[in-house]
Amino acid sequence: LFMSTKKPLEGYKLVDFSAVFAGPICSRYLLDCGADVIKVETPAVGDLTRGVDGISRVFSHFNAGKRSIAVNLKSEAGQILVKRLISDADIVIENFRPGIMAKFGLDYESLKKENPKLVYCSISGFGQSGPYVNRAAYAPIVHAASGFDSVQTSAQGDENLRPPNWDIMVADILTGTYAFAAIQSALLGLERHGVGELIDVSMMESMMSLIPAHIQAAQMEEPAVIGRFHPVKVKDGFVMLCVVSDKNLESLSKALNRPDLLSDPRFVRGPRSANFNQLAMEVEQWSETLTAHECEEALNLAGVPCSIYQQVEDLFAHPQVVERNSFTSLSNDQLGEFLIQNMPVKFSQSDNAASTWAARLGEHTDEVLRESLKLDATQIDELRDGGIVA
Repeated sequence: LFMSTKKPLEGYKLVDFSAVFAGPICSRYLLDCGADVIKVETPAVGDLTRGVDGISRVFSHFNAGKRSIAVNLKSEAGQILVKRLISDADIVIENFRPGIMAKFGLDYESLKKENPKLVYCSISGFGQSGPYVNRAAYAPIVHAASGFDSVQTSAQGDENLRPPNWDIMVADILTGTYAFAAIQSALLGLERHGVGELIDVSMMESMMSLIPAHIQAAQMEEPAVIGRFHPVKVKDGFVMLCVVSDKNLESLSKALNRPDLLSDPRFVRGPRSANFNQLAMEVEQWSETLTAHECEEALNLAGVPCSIYQQVEDLFAHPQVVERNSFTSLSNDQLGEFLIQNMPVKFSQSDNAASTWAARLGEHTDEVLRESLKLDATQIDELRDGGIVA
């Protein structure tokens, strides 16, 4: 298969002020698609995900391939430097609390005067306007505020159940993905109409987009029952199966040798959604005699959508993951060699695999200042001595 040497976003320059997860996953995906990403970090500390050792595997996952410069944005000289850096940039991403970039003179209104074609993306918990604009927000806060956690809790069928804890920062990854799409829409708009754009992406609205059926049900006096799928028991755990269509039910009835399921009034189209827990109990009469792998194999052969509950540590050797080249190996002097996930999309004409390295804090400060701002070694040393850069 022929693959072009040029990536889709090759030639675009992105100045990235974001930290932690939502902004960095957005800018990493843009980098994987070809953009040159310059990550602006605070001297001495940098992105919090670097941790106490200055670099971590999680930081590397979100920031592979980005050039890092360390600039004191609280200093006027640092702000001037960054403004010059942005003067020919195509994209800016930031996820400070609303109003912080304006204090630095780095908000969209200030920057577009010098760079009217700039695409500027602000990511925040609740957006850039409204009564919650100044509220602090991390993913678990937004999971709770958006209604998402309430939906997940009610799905367990126990009104007294404590809302779920989350190891997974859904709001961050989802919001970063929406920002990734919005930026490219704005770049297309710029190409067609010749004007830049200010993009306001909120984590709360991103999470609300995951519960459309519940948003509709909340507006109805007699909403239809929203179907829930239930894991079925096997000898060594559980298997998930989804019986959505009549064809799925036919396949299930054949796998179980239960033709009676097709005529059971609980499981015909309509009532089936509300009665899936009862269908799961019928399946368990058969599945509890099998291991998870035996159950999955039998259902899969019959054409029933199903899966075992995969453990994360088993993904690296999973045949589907291996075939798809889902990971890239990243090497670091401090951390050794480890895998980070590639984008969950493939292009036929270009390679968008993740980069194989992650920068130390300020590793590219001198390089970027020489290349983009034409500063010489003496000028850079003066800035470093003055605490402006690191």
